Amino acid sequence: MGKRNIIIFFQITLLYLLQNMCSYLIIPNYNLIKQEFYVSDTLLGMMSGLYLFFNGIAAIFWSYLSDVSLLKRKIFLSLSMFASGIFSILAYMSPDFINLLIWRVLTGISLGSVLPLGFSILSDAFRRERRTQIFMIWYVLSGFGLGIGFGMAVILGNYFNWRLPLLYGGLTIILLGGFVSLVLLEPARASSEDELKDLLSSGIEYKYRFSPGDLAILISNRSNFFAALQGILGTIPNGIIFTWSLQYLVRDVGASELVASIFLGFMSVGALGGLIISYIADKLYQIHVAMRPIIAGFCSIIESILFILFFSLPLKINVYTKDIAEALQEVFKIITSDFTFIVAFFLFFMAMFFNSSVGPIRNSVISDVNLPEHRATVLAGVTILELFSKAIGIAVVGFLADFLGSLRFSIIIAMVFWIFSGIAWFYLAWYYEYDINFIRGVLTSRRKSMEKNNNLKGN
Repeated sequence: MGKRNIIIFFQITLLYLLQNMCSYLIIPNYNLIKQEFYVSDTLLGMMSGLYLFFNGIAAIFWSYLSDVSLLKRKIFLSLSMFASGIFSILAYMSPDFINLLIWRVLTGISLGSVLPLGFSILSDAFRRERRTQIFMIWYVLSGFGLGIGFGMAVILGNYFNWRLPLLYGGLTIILLGGFVSLVLLEPARASSEDELKDLLSSGIEYKYRFSPGDLAILISNRSNFFAALQGILGTIPNGIIFTWSLQYLVRDVGASELVASIFLGFMSVGALGGLIISYIADKLYQIHVAMRPIIAGFCSIIESILFILFFSLPLKINVYTKDIAEALQEVFKIITSDFTFIVAFFLFFMAMFFNSSVGPIRNSVISDVNLPEHRATVLAGVTILELFSKAIGIAVVGFLADFLGSLRFSIIIAMVFWIFSGIAWFYLAWYYEYDINFIRGVLTSRRKSMEKNNNLKGN
């Protein structure tokens, strides 16, 4: 991995970190916003829901513009950063809730470019056999943005007011994100493909672009179909884990939000195990390409079983302190002395261990079975489907919790979907090698055409 690629990786990671930071500048201060504008929890939830929804929808728009125009992707990322920063500052100045909602939605739309274009750039910077690890590290490092945004919101909201995080967050995005996107060392399109690498390094450009007629090709691609299907099925339990597990600990297990958050935080450290699995996936990929989706399939099924066992345990914390020091002490005492909680900790920790690598494997699969000009659009499309799936899953679990009178059974039912997601991964493995070879064949054919056109120009 060359020095230039390392710089590219950290530049894209910083942009994704800023996007994650921005998404949490509002959420911790719901109560403060509620008090100032006299709005309901429903409206506050709708604001965050619309932010995420339009962020996903906008990803298709940004991807399409980039792939059709063949302009530098950093142009779109720069526009994205400057626009989102301005909209965040306008949200800081909102005189009422409607204005706040509008500016937040526009912020989400502006940031819709970061994930698909960042994915496309990293795919062009790193070779196929390294991509799972790269995407895994990208997710881990950029995930710190969630903590930064949460921390900014909590500290500034508590000591000053809920508006300040939006102001400082917007300025940070404009100054830091805008600068980084402008100086981004963007790789040439398709420059990491073995079939074209030496040709592109000689100065010949890859000028193939996305066209609406390509949609039929993308939809008929079996690997794309099963990648989307596993995402739809797997996002249902994944969204529920990160939405309802905290409430499960608060309501069913008996804990304050602080205690439940600390307990979940300790157990979720297992997600770092994805670094190990992604490394193994890339190594086995070099032996047989189908090992990537096979590993993802086993990870999905194993995490399903582990989470079901965790939520089946008869846990009772009954600790409601809101003092951080006391909460840390109580949680540490529980998970080191109570056998049931030791088992629970192990189950959740290992479930997260197997959970975290599935997303990076999906990204590497999509980059393998799609042409360079299609990748961002395919990822954006899959992300939208997953967004719908997540929203429906979260709503259905809430309904079942009311109907059954318990979150436990509702969550356990949802965890089963990971088994079906694992089966979809196994089906994908059946078509994966064929689709990879098809893409390689197309790139080899294009190489000949590019060489021929270059020779004609030379004559």
